[in-house]
Amino acid sequence: MRRVGGIFNGTGAALYACVGFVPDWVVLQNAEDTDESRLMWNWGMARTTDMLYGLLYSGADVAGAPQTSTGIVPYYGGDALTSSNQTSVTYGEGVYLGWDDEDYRYGPSLGPNGGGDGATVTIDTWTLGSTSNRTGNFNGNATGTYIGEGSEILIGNAQGRGRRYSIVALTGGQGASANEVTLNDAPASGSVGFIGGQYGLAPIALGNVTPAGFRLTSTSVINVNDETVAFECGTFEN
Repeated sequence: MRRVGGIFNGTGAALYACVGFVPDWVVLQNAEDTDESRLMWNWGMARTTDMLYGLLYSGADVAGAPQTSTGIVPYYGGDALTSSNQTSVTYGEGVYLGWDDEDYRYGPSLGPNGGGDGATVTIDTWTLGSTSNRTGNFNGNATGTYIGEGSEILIGNAQGRGRRYSIVALTGGQGASANEVTLNDAPASGSVGFIGGQYGLAPIALGNVTPAGFRLTSTSVINVNDETVAFECGTFEN
């Protein structure tokens, strides 16, 4: 039995979430929609006509609408990516999305892969400014291409073995001045061991072959362009 979850940037177009296996169930929720819109699908639904693509809740306390034409379908992977099918590899866009485990705290030309999202230096220090507001600052600004709202961050030591938090507010080009960074909690000042990207899934590079996952054919309500979508998916126990 497997179970994973994360977030991705809505595109307003059909996309493939290549999580590495074909799930038996998927739950998606628009994390920026005040109506709590969510889409649920499982293999049992896929065995019916009326809920073939899932069940959509598009408003708070509103009965779900069975999806018979668009929603979620299994995706078995194996597509070789070219500019024809992967129409964009810009971060936050793309048709085929895979896990993004990159550490973006590095400054220009300083990271193991040639540099991250630190504007001038590697971001390695967190200074708590306000416990009540959960705000503080880094030792340098973030460019904002990858680091921002949604980024996971480890604070505690320089070896990446600190406690996990998330960035919930950070404007691109900022971060070094007092209280420019808001986290989900208020950890004490300490070393930064890792900062991930804003989205758990990012466009898979051209030339790669796609892993399995699920296809989201819905292009509205849940998958709204530039709105964060939270998801969970997994397999049933045999």
